[in-house]
Amino acid sequence: MSTISDIRYHIKSIHQTRQITSAMHLISAARMQKAIRRIEQNRAYFYRALDTMKYIRGHTGPTNHPYLTRREPGNKMAYIVIAGDRGLAGSYNHDLLALAQQAMQDQNVTHIFTVGDIATAHFERAGQTVNARFENMLADLSINTARAIVALIMQLYDAQEIDELHVIYMKFVNAALQKPKDFKLLPIELADFGEERTEVQELGEMLCDPSPERVFDALVPQFMIGFIYGALVHAYASENCARMNAMDSATRSADKLLKKLTFQYHSVRQLNITNELSEITGAANLFGEKGDFDA
Repeated sequence: MSTISDIRYHIKSIHQTRQITSAMHLISAARMQKAIRRIEQNRAYFYRALDTMKYIRGHTGPTNHPYLTRREPGNKMAYIVIAGDRGLAGSYNHDLLALAQQAMQDQNVTHIFTVGDIATAHFERAGQTVNARFENMLADLSINTARAIVALIMQLYDAQEIDELHVIYMKFVNAALQKPKDFKLLPIELADFGEERTEVQELGEMLCDPSPERVFDALVPQFMIGFIYGALVHAYASENCARMNAMDSATRSADKLLKKLTFQYHSVRQLNITNELSEITGAANLFGEKGDFDA
């Protein structure tokens, strides 16, 4: 049986750990709420670009714009994998990277781009080349991060070094549900967004000057920036939600363990007191039998 000092030390250690997990729970909750607000703010930006592209495509007919034209399938595949920079987030990183490995299986993957230290470490351990890494950016996320990623992707796509681009990230649905998602971003197929609502008002005939292709030249980068930024904030919200839930679970477990140890502490303490009283009583009786207490 553990001694009083051992149990007291154990209680103190768990209490200190509980303070850390409780603080991390609160911090993650605040960061998640901040990311959710960014998701809402980006939604208007992204869907405005998407709706405009749909409207132009619907009124001008098919276009041969390179970013909207399918290339030979299975040639040069590229993946952007958005994971976390830190652990302590439950199964968040594991589920995401498992999807990434499954998606890349049997594919001609020529480029891997990672966002987050954990994604980079995962692919390097697997012996796969990481062509570009974006680390320690999610905590201080800005639209410039998305612009930098899109600029690199467009450069490679224009040079025909990649033919198809997939983005793997964790989609934030709500605080109880986050889904790992593999989305094909390039070439852009507007039909993939068919379930989303459109808000562009019907304006009748449309004339694009000098051509629809030139308009798409301006719209496509904005569309891609909006999507990548949205994927980043979804990932950040999902990561902090997973960490919030993990820390809440750890705090609850600490509370249960503290309750158990406190009960054990009082039981051992009571047993020690009882033993001491028994020893005192036994000694008193022993001395009494020998007459040591006679006046």
